[in-house]
Amino acid sequence: MSTYTLEQVKAHCKPDDLWIVLHNKVYDVTKYLEDHPGGAAVLIEVAGTDATQAFEDIGHSDEAREQLEPYYIGDLPDTEHADSVEIYHPTFEQVAQSAVISVKKPSPLSPSLRAVLKLGLGGFAGVVAVSAYRQGRTLPHLPSFSTLSSLRSINLSSSSHHFWSGVGIASVAQFAITLSLGLWASTKLDVQQEFTLYKPHRPASTAQLIRLKRSKPATVTQVPALNPRQWRSFILASKVEVAPSVYQLTFSLPNANDILNLPTGQHVALRAVINGTQETRSYTPISNTKDIGHIKLLIKTYPNGAMTQHLAQMTPGDTIEMRGPKGAMTYSSQYAQTIGMIAGGTGITPMYQVIRAICEDESDATRVSLLYANNTEEDILMREELESLAKKFPEKFEVRYVLSRAGDGWKGYRGFVSGEMIEKHIGGPGDTKKVMLCGPPPMVNAMKKILGGVGWAMPGAVAKATDAVFCF
Repeated sequence: MSTYTLEQVKAHCKPDDLWIVLHNKVYDVTKYLEDHPGGAAVLIEVAGTDATQAFEDIGHSDEAREQLEPYYIGDLPDTEHADSVEIYHPTFEQVAQSAVISVKKPSPLSPSLRAVLKLGLGGFAGVVAVSAYRQGRTLPHLPSFSTLSSLRSINLSSSSHHFWSGVGIASVAQFAITLSLGLWASTKLDVQQEFTLYKPHRPASTAQLIRLKRSKPATVTQVPALNPRQWRSFILASKVEVAPSVYQLTFSLPNANDILNLPTGQHVALRAVINGTQETRSYTPISNTKDIGHIKLLIKTYPNGAMTQHLAQMTPGDTIEMRGPKGAMTYSSQYAQTIGMIAGGTGITPMYQVIRAICEDESDATRVSLLYANNTEEDILMREELESLAKKFPEKFEVRYVLSRAGDGWKGYRGFVSGEMIEKHIGGPGDTKKVMLCGPPPMVNAMKKILGGVGWAMPGAVAKATDAVFCF
């Protein structure tokens, strides 16, 4: 394989001659510009440079890495190798499934110390008793049965002193004995190991049969049809041409009760072998998780688009492989209070997905203003669905069309989306405001410049959900 220096790579930085470096490998991605899911602008921005960091920041999937292999042309020389960029792979620490009992392990001398303590206390009690005896302070000898009759002659005043001495000696002895027994018992009851280490035991009992009431059959669990790591085949159920060179494709999910499992704002990858070459492309469905049993795609065909031409030639019953979800955007009702959307052509697909989610969620109070650009009135995609949502949810959604080749009877905006339109229907930046862009790269680039002119912060080459201006 050939070797190229960074200086040589730097010279290939034009749309018709574009090289990039990823992990010290050189790729010629000129032919990939039109098919890049993020648009050609992303690749043009990093043309002729080491794009490793930007590539990893977006968290590309294994499918994206496989997609680059046909464009690999060589390596950087060893002297120009950059430090490897860490790819994050989560690891999980195994946690024991046992009761957590915090105990302090006894030292090896603990039993010996306890024995010494017991002997010391016993000796102390003995010394006290002997001393008392030698001093004549022991309890008086108990009388025998033969001399019980002499008890009456005992002098009560002299025995009182001996009585209290006996009480004191007995108390000391009792304390020593009680403490010794307590220490002995603690050795038997000390918990130094988890109870799960001991063999379970309970008295045997006669088994009893308990009759349960008959319950209703369990409902069938809805299984996600998509998997982000596994390719799965889907059958084309129907294909309808909704506009010139634009098709709505409906694919059946494996089971009638399957759900799409597609977070709002994300897309899916399609894979097929076309003319002996494996092709992979990403598309945003116009259906969402609420649509059970099927997935709908809106595809515009291009003369040089291998995948779009393949999809246009498919007939009901044909299959194609999909996996997902994927993408940087995962919409939620906390995303923004107002969203300004600018779409062109089939760029309406991710917008419609978000708009529909907002309108169908009663708890979502987000307001959306859409500027939708097309060439002619016939090119407006999903017009019926958009106007139906705008009529049903006027407090949430409004749409305005912009046509570059409008007919004489057109009453909407003409030309291209302008700064005046953006200022009137979207406005300037704010803490609770966001803008979404999706469309042909020239249009997206033009919109970025206009938005930047009114104060919006521009996104980088790699789209992030936190961007004030998010590009699908």
